[in-house]
Amino acid sequence: MGTEHVTFIQWCNGKTHKGFLSLFFGSILAGAYIGFASQLFTLLTTSSGLSYGLSQILGGLVFSVGLIFVVLGKADLFTGNCLLSYSCYDSTSSWFFILKNWVIVYIGNFFGALLLVGLYHTSGLFASGQGVVAERAYAIASAKMSLAFFPALSRGILCNWLVCLAVFFCIYSENNLTKLIVIPAPILTFVALGYEHSVANMYFLPAGIIAQGYVSVEKLLSWEQIFRNLLPVTLGNIIGGVVFVSLFYWIIQGKSAN
Repeated sequence: MGTEHVTFIQWCNGKTHKGFLSLFFGSILAGAYIGFASQLFTLLTTSSGLSYGLSQILGGLVFSVGLIFVVLGKADLFTGNCLLSYSCYDSTSSWFFILKNWVIVYIGNFFGALLLVGLYHTSGLFASGQGVVAERAYAIASAKMSLAFFPALSRGILCNWLVCLAVFFCIYSENNLTKLIVIPAPILTFVALGYEHSVANMYFLPAGIIAQGYVSVEKLLSWEQIFRNLLPVTLGNIIGGVVFVSLFYWIIQGKSAN
């Protein structure tokens, strides 16, 4: 059996054998870390005079700090944990533990993102830059909530193909410096191209709803609309990670190693 296969299985086992409290609080942290990255993206992509393409690329670069925080901070992110399915192709009985992990981490990520939105709201910083931050937060959420099911699903697949690729690179990185080098490229790519990340949207969508109170717009965004986006994006994220990274690399590394 190849060393790559063993390393991947070890990573999966380490994640799935975490205790409940460790997993849940680690996922709260991950949700907040992605929220911090989302705040940076919002700030950088406000009207700055940059072209759309350059603004998106720079926004993607600053957003990559979110996964850096997650990986180096040893937190648990739902999108990255879609890679845990790798171990299920060797043992189908592992699916129960993986699904349990996903549910706990997804809820924890959501809680962490909402916690950050709440703290940001009470800080008064939505009004920063004479309201341009709130305007941008509203515009981001409005665009996401207007997506139809299949475009959101496809963007979710494409997003987590790249996010899980970044995590895959980290699994085989020898040290933290290497992780710092390999993370930005896939993350920059998915953000710049406009793909959809479920955990980032756990921040972006509530932030946009709250931002309505800071800008002169008709209150069109509601809390019920959040799941209209999160459902297809989450399904897409699962497909992107489970199929295009986890399954493909199991075929390359796992089956060829036997």
